[in-house]
Amino acid sequence: MVQRSWFARDIFVGAPVYPLVGISSEVCLHDAESSMRPAAGITRKSILVFAAICGLTVASTYYFQPLFPVVGKDLHQSAATISWVSTVLQLGYSLGLFLIVPLGDYFDRRKLVPGLMAVSALGLVGIATSSSVIPLLIWCALVGVTSVVAQIVVGLVATIAEPRQRGAAIGNVMTGLLLGILLARTISGLVAQYLSWRFVFAGAALMVGLLAIGARRSIPAVERSYQGSYPALLRSLGATFASEVVVRRAAIIGALNFACFSIFWNTSSLHLSSHPFKLGSAAIGLFGLVGVAGALAARLAGRMADRGRQWVTSVVMNFLIVLAYVALLIFPFNMVAIVVAVIVLDFGVQGSHISNQATIFAIRPDARSRITSIYMTSYFIGGALGSFLSTLAFRDGGYRLVAAAGVVLALAATTFRLLTLRLPGA
Repeated sequence: MVQRSWFARDIFVGAPVYPLVGISSEVCLHDAESSMRPAAGITRKSILVFAAICGLTVASTYYFQPLFPVVGKDLHQSAATISWVSTVLQLGYSLGLFLIVPLGDYFDRRKLVPGLMAVSALGLVGIATSSSVIPLLIWCALVGVTSVVAQIVVGLVATIAEPRQRGAAIGNVMTGLLLGILLARTISGLVAQYLSWRFVFAGAALMVGLLAIGARRSIPAVERSYQGSYPALLRSLGATFASEVVVRRAAIIGALNFACFSIFWNTSSLHLSSHPFKLGSAAIGLFGLVGVAGALAARLAGRMADRGRQWVTSVVMNFLIVLAYVALLIFPFNMVAIVVAVIVLDFGVQGSHISNQATIFAIRPDARSRITSIYMTSYFIGGALGSFLSTLAFRDGGYRLVAAAGVVLALAATTFRLLTLRLPGA
């Protein structure tokens, strides 16, 4: 019988993935995947298109990070007030993860993906034309909700890729996503410096809209895996969370990791634009390029996952996050230390993230969009929590308090990972 409780004992131990008498889980997984995967599998061209979709759509939630001082000045608000945009974007993204990503198991993704991209483009136009904070936050919420198309695409890649190549395929697509995030910060900083922050979002709307037009032909037909109603689909998220211990553990670790990630990047422009650095938006945007290590970590973690070493990789990556925040706590005003810490932080967060994804996508091929929804909802709730905590910490205690908060959350994630390492299902 499947255990439905998910209290402390079940979070650590849990129930078997496929509790079917007389049938091995490997046979179940193989048969289910074979029936869902298109005969052609996934091509290199498709991976490039999917990486572009993920990169451009998720980038929409990161353009603001180097722009808080500039946008605040234009809208006659403090940079700290405008930084709440990050929290709104991440909460909107979390809502979309819960309400929209499960539709990947329910609707034809050849229609769902371009449709969401078109609505996201509309939201970006709204941001570009906002003249006050309230409309800006409303449009940001819409962009956050619809940018979850990237997670639908990641689930699609996990479905159509061969099992022996799944980790590498996810890693390659996630590399595109991470490069999109990094380039978003850099490009938005440069464009805002020499043109206007509004051009950033107008240009983003144009790119997302054009890609939406051409996206459908690259998405293969995949048999829908859920035949019930939409309310029943949402209810099944709870049942899936209760029955899959691997998903629960990954969700907790992912939430703590992304909180660590958001704590740094949400306040980076505030810290780097103040004394003693006093950097402009272009320099702050370029600073984001040091996070390219995260993209390299995605490829490495994907390959390690294909070799069955995802949990070892997860432990190492979580230790790196702790080390990064210890460095930021000790040397908050040393530029060299900050650059090294950011490289280590991004490498650790993204490497752990890919390890988590490779692990959860190895189970329940019939429910990959729902598993993605559960994991990524937790992930971005963690991100929103990190943004919230960093805003309060920076306001009340400066950057040392921000770094201290990062140390606490990084240690929590590492401790949890170590406690669950040798338990069943780990």
